[in-house]
Amino acid sequence: MFFLIVGIILLVSSGLVLVSYRVYSDHVNSLYFEQAERAANAVKGDIMEHVVLYLWDMINTEEFHAIREEAVAANDEDMIRNWMISKPGWDIRNMNPDHERVKSFLEDDENKASYSLYGDYLYLIYSLSKDMELFDIDVAYIQRDENGVTWNLADPLENLLYVGSIEEPIAAFAGYGDNAYIPPMFYKSPFGWLCTVQKPIGDSDGGPAFAVIGVDTDMNKIVESREHFLVNSAIYVISITIISILISLFFSTRIVVHPLGMLSKATRAFATGDEEVSKDEVIDLPIDSRDEIEDLYRDIRSMQMRIVGYIENMKRITSERERVNAELNTAEHIQRGMLPASFPAFPDHTEFDLFALMDPARVVGGDFYDFFLLDETHLALVIADVSDKGVPAALFMMSSMMLIRSCSKQGRTPAEILKDVNDRIDAFNRYKMFVTVWMGILDLESGMMTCANAGHEYPFIRGADGQFRLYRDKHGMVIGGLPISKYTDYELKIEPGGAVFVYTDGIPEANDTEGRFYGLDRLDAALNRSPDDPPKEIIERIREDTGSFMNGARQFDDITMLCVEYHGKGHS
Repeated sequence: MFFLIVGIILLVSSGLVLVSYRVYSDHVNSLYFEQAERAANAVKGDIMEHVVLYLWDMINTEEFHAIREEAVAANDEDMIRNWMISKPGWDIRNMNPDHERVKSFLEDDENKASYSLYGDYLYLIYSLSKDMELFDIDVAYIQRDENGVTWNLADPLENLLYVGSIEEPIAAFAGYGDNAYIPPMFYKSPFGWLCTVQKPIGDSDGGPAFAVIGVDTDMNKIVESREHFLVNSAIYVISITIISILISLFFSTRIVVHPLGMLSKATRAFATGDEEVSKDEVIDLPIDSRDEIEDLYRDIRSMQMRIVGYIENMKRITSERERVNAELNTAEHIQRGMLPASFPAFPDHTEFDLFALMDPARVVGGDFYDFFLLDETHLALVIADVSDKGVPAALFMMSSMMLIRSCSKQGRTPAEILKDVNDRIDAFNRYKMFVTVWMGILDLESGMMTCANAGHEYPFIRGADGQFRLYRDKHGMVIGGLPISKYTDYELKIEPGGAVFVYTDGIPEANDTEGRFYGLDRLDAALNRSPDDPPKEIIERIREDTGSFMNGARQFDDITMLCVEYHGKGHS
């Protein structure tokens, strides 16, 4: 117990250290993310998009590519500089003379004379450098993404050989489109940990983005400081814990461990003695400490005396419980044996494919499904939910299932069958139980399905567009609800490739650990995630999706599903 308590303290302390580390890390990341976002917005505002677009148009030519290849081979950036000087620029004088960044750039005599493509490039480098200094960022650059390839345009930390080079793909940016906004991201690059944000540069006339402004902040020192914080905190917690253990062991051994050891040894001797024990054979120890240990000793003596009297009673209770569990297990096997569970159900009939399952909330449940051929061209489908749970619901379920089968004959509609079942149940329903039922009879030649609903959940129908949709059919009274009840048939035309999915309320009413219901909207989304899957895969996907949603929460209701897919006559 002592070591358990110390272990718990150690775990809690370690947890607090980890939480502190996480909070500290998130706070630091948030600060750098905000700084990177502000810097990227500022850099974007200082960059003239026409200059960037013009630079890209000039270097995205065969002439430039040829010059660059020659310059790279000779490692001579002057070849690129001379080529850029020879090309006309956007003319910075006419860009925006009132812009503060342009004015400061043109104050330099060298820049005033740079009315060429090289002058445009110098302006971009100048503006990026100023923003790097202003916002204390490590790197600011301009790139263009096209068809998955990143072209470098400007970077104050690189020479002219950088212009027109292709950047290695960054795994962290996978999934973003060309010239897209990339939010502040903390990731590990070949140069270490970085915080990066990229802002698209768009055409001022409303056209699509044609380049991105990128801002990088070196996070290596931040990561290193966080690791030092974590290591130092862990060392501190472990040291304090070890010292506490040593001091506590010394005192606890004298005050607690020795008398408890005596009590434990004597108690173990009592527990491992003969099965036939008398009340005289209880512990008798020289414990007179006048504290909680003495109280414990006297309580154990009293408990041992009561245990002797309880042994026979416990044997009887255990025997009775084992008998009840055995009967429940037998009832479960009988109930599951009544539900058709062999799939494919009718191998000779290729006109349809179906699958069904039931997961009871208890050992036995009150839901059931059924399917059977009325003749070679008519398939009956049934799903039902009894109003109770456990053994009473299971008994009512089995009688209802047998009544539906016995009342189902060729030529009778589902409404007629349900009315007949209701009349028969009313004759013996002294406990006023009821059952909701949905029943359909599918004509395997035409695809026409005649259905009736006795207070059950709405079915989902997969139509010609391949999507499942909730079909709000007309409900009749539940079976066993009123002595005289009428039910109405309705027809569904199931085209080849169509399907019907029916279920009990255990699915929409499944709840997670916070008490939220799964609901019909989630069921609709799960059905249409891959709506053209065969029935078995659809049902298994719904089962997995509800289980994931419940996330360990207790299942309060039976979960039952049935899905049939119509292939059409002559399908093989």
